Amino acid sequence: MDAATAATTTMVAKYGKQKIELSDLPSTTTTIGQVKDFLREKTGILPIRQKLIGLKTSTKGQELTDATLLSDLKQSKRSNDGNAVQVHQFILMGTPEEEIFVDPSEKDDLPAVLDDFELDFNAGSEEWIQHKAKEDNLQKFTESTAVHIINPPRRVSSESDKYKPLLVLDLDHTLLDF
Repeated sequence: MDAATAATTTMVAKYGKQKIELSDLPSTTTTIGQVKDFLREKTGILPIRQKLIGLKTSTKGQELTDATLLSDLKQSKRSNDGNAVQVHQFILMGTPEEEIFVDPSEKDDLPAVLDDFELDFNAGSEEWIQHKAKEDNLQKFTESTAVHIINPPRRVSSESDKYKPLLVLDLDHTLLDF
């Protein structure tokens, strides 16, 4: 039997860990666009977001579009109860609509965000002078601060003279605030 005369086609999509089988599709009237609609019903992925990997047309150089008929695909066959059934296996790539990131500018109920790109922080500006003053104050404070060791540092091993490093990050200024 010629590949173009087979009556039905089975499409097998691998999507993540699941296999989606679309059986008994008429090969001369079903298009790739219709297959994408069937896949949307089963996966929730819009046809425009679907990428079908591994399907090729039988005509070399012809691009696969939504209007391509299943009978125009490069054929692989298997026998099913004495009938020749075209089987196309491919990988489905895409993201369901509910998992897609939404642009925050399209939302109305979000809190206001300070746009710090508009701040004037050039050398010599008022903000820059205040920042440098704080930096100088921090340097003076650091130099004048006495360090009181409450617990001695821990050694790497009992035989070693090396100590384990300790890093303290005061991100919320609870230890030091000015």
